[in-house]
Amino acid sequence: MNISKWSLWLAAALTALAVTACGGGSTGNGYGSIAVSNSAAAVAIVTEGLTQSIANESARDKCDEDDCEVVLQFEQCGAVSASLNSVGAQIITASEGGTAFAAQTSANEACTKQGGVACAAIPNLPAQCN
Repeated sequence: MNISKWSLWLAAALTALAVTACGGGSTGNGYGSIAVSNSAAAVAIVTEGLTQSIANESARDKCDEDDCEVVLQFEQCGAVSASLNSVGAQIITASEGGTAFAAQTSANEACTKQGGVACAAIPNLPAQCN
């Protein structure tokens, strides 16, 4: 093996080790949870929980209201959509998907199906993936 082949092999091996140590870059590196408070319209998304129970508890804590409830548990990506319906009532929906885009699209569609007008992601709370 000459020097250039040895350098390439070593670089490839180190890269493989680094990717493996960082979880390989694939989805499924933890558990996610979305918690919602209907009274305060507070929402929290948590990703990369060690267990589903930890993710759920973290989402309720981050939501920071007494009535926060977990509305979605996910292993890939989760998203929230919000809107008002035609009589002014708040609608908040949560959905999961294989990508952030798919999760947000699904959440927006669920919101619309519940009567939401112009359903969209909550500002500063984009879809998130594990």
